[in-house]
Amino acid sequence: MITCTHRGTCLQARGCQPTRRESGFSMTEMVIVISLIGVLAGIVVMPMNQFLAGGKEVLAETRQETLNQAVYRFAQQNYELQFDAMDGSVADELVILRTLQYRDPNINRAKIGSPYFDPRYNPVASSSSSEYRLRWTGKIYDLLVPGQGGTGILINYEGTDFTTAFVFPPDFQMAGN
Repeated sequence: MITCTHRGTCLQARGCQPTRRESGFSMTEMVIVISLIGVLAGIVVMPMNQFLAGGKEVLAETRQETLNQAVYRFAQQNYELQFDAMDGSVADELVILRTLQYRDPNINRAKIGSPYFDPRYNPVASSSSSEYRLRWTGKIYDLLVPGQGGTGILINYEGTDFTTAFVFPPDFQMAGN
């Protein structure tokens, strides 16, 4: 026979030695708790994918707006950039980008506000229809969304496309006009 005191100490009839009840969770309780944590984590993670996709779209649109604002600032100080779009190649996108990044080394010929876009931006080309890309339309940059075909500047979300500043050759000619 076992008798317990009000403090949780139990005495056995034989020898009246005090013993403690075992504490902790049983295996069944542990499995139930872990299962509930897994279900709750699954409920939280599913909407996170939607937030990630929405965040990528916003970042791509921001990059497009930033480049187009640079095009407008360039036009205010120089001339309107009109450069024929070349489908299937990113040569036109890169020529316009380098024009926006250029600042004349001669201080007397340098335009106010130049460079109009960060010269450290060195993007790569992509024709993957699963990525966001920027395409030159002849006057502004257009955003190609996943599922839409075409070649353009790949939108990179890790910031690895910002490297050392592009070094312009001494005889660099700006595009357009």
